[in-house]
Amino acid sequence: MRSPEVSIIVTNYNYGKFVARCIRSCLAQKNVCVEVIVVDDNSSDESAEILDPFKQDVKFIRNGRNLGVAMSANRGIRAAKSQFVIRVDADDFISSDMCYFMKTYLEANHDAFCVSCDYFMVDEYENVIERKYAEKDDISCGIMYRRDLLLESGGYNPKMRHKEEKELRKRLGEYYNIHHLRIPFYRYRMHNFNKTKSKEYEETKI
Repeated sequence: MRSPEVSIIVTNYNYGKFVARCIRSCLAQKNVCVEVIVVDDNSSDESAEILDPFKQDVKFIRNGRNLGVAMSANRGIRAAKSQFVIRVDADDFISSDMCYFMKTYLEANHDAFCVSCDYFMVDEYENVIERKYAEKDDISCGIMYRRDLLLESGGYNPKMRHKEEKELRKRLGEYYNIHHLRIPFYRYRMHNFNKTKSKEYEETKI
């Protein structure tokens, strides 16, 4: 079996309604060998039953208690076997070309700490609402990192239950050399349970 070239980290908490779609899109990557690591943050919904059919194709990590997205993401990153890691939220999904193009870009641009891509905002039924440009409207997922540099920098701050990506950028400052691909590979799903709509998210300070 080939060693993975890209590790996709999926953090899930009570997104059983969407997580199967997310995993299928991750497993459907073309022209690149990927491993998919799902970190379930002690979900209390039907996630366990939804995830069970994927157990032969996906590596699962289940938290014994709810740790938040930053600590969950760090667990997945530490468990990854490849040099390149990228996060996908469990309620989102991705283009089948994403990992190949982003990996190729990082291999050709050694000065880049990471590379992001543009994204489409879609509704609950996957209808496109709007295209977003990551350089202007950044999100925490759809960013491919060099795993060794991310770990050397300390990864995500485990104290951050929300806005972990913004904290990482602020902490690293100029060292956070992010490049952008103006291709909308990522699909950001809008629904009633997005964490960015929660009061806790809005009140999180960096």
